[in-house]
This record gives sequence, C-alpha cells and structure tokens, in this order.
Amino acid sequence: MSVFWIAGIALFALAVGIVAFPWIFEGRKRQDTLTNTRLIRQRLNELEREEREGLLSHEDRLETEKDLKIALLDEQEHAQQKITSARGVLLIGGILSVVGVAVLYWQVNNVSELENWQDAKAKLPELAERIVTQGDASVTEQDLEKFALGLRTKLIGSDDDAIGWTLLGRVYVAINHIESAMDSFERALAIEPDNIETLASYSQVLLMVNQESYLAQAKMHLNHILELDPQNTGALGMLAMAATQQGDKTLAINTWQRLKAFVPEDAPIYASIEAQIAQLEGNEPAAPELLEQGAPLTDEQDSAAVLVTVNVRLDDSLTDKKPQDGYLFVFAQDANGESRMPAAVVKMPLGDLPVSVELSDSNSVMPTLKLSQLSQVRLVAKISRTGNVMETSGDLQGTLEVTLNEAENTQQTILINEELP
Repeated sequence: MSVFWIAGIALFALAVGIVAFPWIFEGRKRQDTLTNTRLIRQRLNELEREEREGLLSHEDRLETEKDLKIALLDEQEHAQQKITSARGVLLIGGILSVVGVAVLYWQVNNVSELENWQDAKAKLPELAERIVTQGDASVTEQDLEKFALGLRTKLIGSDDDAIGWTLLGRVYVAINHIESAMDSFERALAIEPDNIETLASYSQVLLMVNQESYLAQAKMHLNHILELDPQNTGALGMLAMAATQQGDKTLAINTWQRLKAFVPEDAPIYASIEAQIAQLEGNEPAAPELLEQGAPLTDEQDSAAVLVTVNVRLDDSLTDKKPQDGYLFVFAQDANGESRMPAAVVKMPLGDLPVSVELSDSNSVMPTLKLSQLSQVRLVAKISRTGNVMETSGDLQGTLEVTLNEAENTQQTILINEELP
C-alpha cells in the first residue's frame, strides 16, 4: 500500500475522532445538566412542603430557593462554556485535517515528481544512445519527455554546451513543447550566436508559430544565416516563405529568385517556385496544387532531397467544417514502429485546398530520425483549429500508408475525409 493511502487512512481516523469527541462530550454534559435540574426542582418542592408543615419559615424558604437557583445558573453557564470549547476543538481539528491532507497530497506529488526526475537522470545515457546515436524509431513520446527532463537537468549546470541546448530544443519540438523549445534555442544562441544549425532550427519553429513578431524574428535569424552562408538553400526557402506570409513582396520575389538559381529545372520544386514568383508579381495565379509551403530544399542542393510530394485534398462532405483560421499539418511517421514521433513534419497556415506539400529530410524533427531512413511510411494530413499537432476533437484528418523507394521521389494524394471525435 502506498504512503499516500496509509497516511490518508490515518488522517481520516484522526478526523473522525476529532469530530466525534466534542459531540460525545457535549452529550454527557447535557445529561448531567438535566439531572441537576431535576434534583433542584425536587428540592424546591420539598422546601414548599416544609414551609406548609411549619418546619421552615417563609423567609428561609425564599433565601434557600434563591441560593439553589443561583447555583443552577452558574452550573449551566459553566456547561455552555465547555460546549463552546468543544466546538472550538472541532473547528480547529477540522481545519488541521484539511491542511494535513493538502500538505500530504503536495508532498506525495513532490515525491512522485522527484522519483520521475531521478529516473530521468538515471536513464539519460540509455535514452541518449537510442535517440541521438541509434535513431531508434521505437522511441515513444514518454521516452522523449523523460530524455528532455534528464537532459535539461544536466544542462542547467552548464554554461557552454550549445549543442546540448540545440538538441533539447529539437526534442521539445518533437513533443510539441514549443515555448520550451524556443527557450532552449535562445540559450544555445547565447553561447554560439553564429551556429547555422541552431539558427535554422529556431527559425523553423518561429515560422511554425506564425505570429507577426515571430516571423520578424525568423527573418532576422535567416538573414544572419545567409550572411554566414549565402548559398544556404534551406535558409533561402524559409526566408522566402516568411516574406510571403508577411506580405513583403519585394523580399519574397528576390528570395524565391535566388533560390531558383540553385534548383535544377527538372526538379518538382522548380515549378512551385516559378508559380510563387508569378503569383507575387501578379502575372498569373499560382495553381494551388503546385505551391510548396514546406522547407523547399536541403543544403545538398539536390532534387533527390525531396522524397515525398503530398497533394492534400478535402472531401466535399467536410467543406462546411473547414475553419476560416487554422493550420494544416502534413507529417510522416514510421508505419511499422510503435513510436508516433514524426520523421518529417510541415506546418502552415490553412489556405485554399488542394495544396501540394513536399516532405524531405530537411523537415525532420530529430537529426537521427529522417524520412530517408524509413521504407514503410504513414502519411497524415490534418487541419487543426488550435495549431496543436496532437489529435484534438473536431480536427479534420486523412491518412495514407505508402512504401518509399530511395531511388526515386514519390507523389501521393491524401484525402482529408475524417472528423476526429
């Protein structure tokens, strides 16, 4: 039996005793008072009889009656004081019981959290081996939570581990702790402000949040990446998207054109970039099924970097349930593993459907779990009102399982045809 239940039963027994004692005490005092009252009334009757028989004068009877009544009144006042005192004990005891239970509950919870923290510290090397070194696809969200707790505990005492803080930020992204992820990336950049990987990871999170102030911050970090590496196609793609979302047409067009110069004309993304530029210039509307809103290309500058092109469509029966403001998630998971952690994920503001999204290793959440490592993949497209990647009642979703071929890119179509209960 747990400490909580044992202590809880003991406190309950104590509370019962505290409650019962005053009522038992009060009952006994009330019975004593009634007995004394009957005796005094009996004595008053005897005094009247003695006066009639001439055994007691009238003045003596009145004086004796007065003494008896005063004695009875004093006794009743004393009894009332005892009752009030007993009720005070009851009230204080009740308050102490409530406080005791609250303190016990808090301490037990702290013990549980302490045990979880100690377990996380003890398992940190094992989890690091599975998550960082091996890229184990069977890692669960609970494993990631524990790894994040253990890693953060280790990093708190470190002032120079930028790689560790960046890794922690990526883990937080994987478990959808966005604010904690942003804090971790900021700590990493405070140590190494020119780390391109950290700047890129942080910018990706800022773009996912899609708030005006965060978009401006993402643009600042992406421009810094391009100062350090002018040919970084990943940064060019994210900067182009940020400028497009902000309505900065001049920057968006210039950045898309810079990116197009690095993309082979036969790459699927080439047509998407041209469509974006044409739409921004107002020459022609971009075809929705060609628009790419994920990270467009990895630093390898190779068309093979794009592994899956997902065309997302909405079933006609759900058109009325499509929110005016929301987000579209497209992500890939290992279809054969127990872990639901995505190997690649794209989040974008919800626009017109259909739309085309490209998933690649550049969209990976963890550097050790990439789309190119998987053969059997579960593709998911989800419309969320809240922007939370976790399943939420009312979200609209479609899924598809496919087999990937490393030698060639693949195009798939997902029909969003289900409303989550």
